[in-house]
Amino acid sequence: MNFCSNKYRILTPLWLSCAILLLACGPAIAAGHAQFDISQYGALADGKTVNTKAIQTAIDRCAAAGGGTLVIPKGEFISGSLFLKPGVNVELREGAVLKCSTNPQDFELRKGIRFEGHFEEWTTDLLNAEHTDHLRITGPGMLNGNGSAYWRNNSPFGRPRLCAIRDSRDVIVSGVHFLSSPSWNLHLYNCQDVVVENDRFEILDKEKGPSTDGTDVDSSQNVTIRGCFYSVNDDCVCIKGNRYDGLNQTPASMPSSYVRIIDCTFRRGMGALSLGTEATKIRDIEMEHCTVMGNMPMFRLKMRPDTAGQDYQYIRVRDIKLDGRGKILSFELTHGTKTAPKPPRAKIKYIEISDITGTFGSFGTIANNPNTDISYISLKNINVKVLGNPQLNTNGVTRLRLKNVVVKGSVPALTGAGEMIKP
Repeated sequence: MNFCSNKYRILTPLWLSCAILLLACGPAIAAGHAQFDISQYGALADGKTVNTKAIQTAIDRCAAAGGGTLVIPKGEFISGSLFLKPGVNVELREGAVLKCSTNPQDFELRKGIRFEGHFEEWTTDLLNAEHTDHLRITGPGMLNGNGSAYWRNNSPFGRPRLCAIRDSRDVIVSGVHFLSSPSWNLHLYNCQDVVVENDRFEILDKEKGPSTDGTDVDSSQNVTIRGCFYSVNDDCVCIKGNRYDGLNQTPASMPSSYVRIIDCTFRRGMGALSLGTEATKIRDIEMEHCTVMGNMPMFRLKMRPDTAGQDYQYIRVRDIKLDGRGKILSFELTHGTKTAPKPPRAKIKYIEISDITGTFGSFGTIANNPNTDISYISLKNINVKVLGNPQLNTNGVTRLRLKNVVVKGSVPALTGAGEMIKP
């Protein structure tokens, strides 16, 4: 039985494949094609002048002219929070650096900001985009968060992200270097038909950079992440959604679904592909043809007992090369809280992990807890060497299938094994 074939298979609809091809190959769709160089509006590339007003003026002029491209030329431009408008694209040219000001007051507080599954008064971000269909943000230049100025900041209103895009359709973020973000690097909320490609999300090795997620896909659909490099200090790619009250939140959020991660390299983080913390329902996620290094889980699933009804289904991770010392599987079923679980029960089902090779730290765990049902888990064509524990904890799992799974040259031992089915 193949859990991810026939009716259980993750499918990319024909219309979605065509849409992604058009996104990748077609020209940016904007009301106009004029270029608005921020230096022509008074922005100074001296690495010290705060250029927020000048850059925002260029954005506003671009929008008023019917749209076009905001050009960040070579040089280091300091800024606070900027607000993109419909029809305004962003081009970070070779050698361009758009860098966060070190003054938190340069980042406006606004109500209704989306963060960790809530809408609340929160710090806005370096680039803020809302209702910006057909948005293009392109490199090869850099967004630099000046993170060391913020990582010890305990403000109740949080730290700015480098880029937050919400309520937008047909978006491309391509070839941008995200460096030293104060918080999350790229946050997509309620977006559809998005391509994140050939981007670099990085915290320098000597930096700690807490909560510096690489790409957060939050209640978004039809997202392709390809050819990206991740070296951060939290989850690299994280699939998110609602938290606590689930879909009863106002406004309600749709489940994250149809997300594909392909040809990416994960060097540092707390999870190459992570599901949760704040997510009620997730559907149809696929990660393939990737390399995972460092001390991080390959596949991390974060469940919260206080988030009622978490429901994650149809997940496929395949063709992954390992060269690190993390856990291959890390199902964390009481993540971040000791709060008593709320009904309804959580469900994890139709997960397929296949074609995994290389060396890693340990096999890990997919065991359940009293408030979580885990079923239809398929592990196949896995041939790995682990530096630590070769056993796999599968306590309470039902409909578990192993086929051609070899760890350190032998079939792995299952501890607390649940219900097995024949390959």
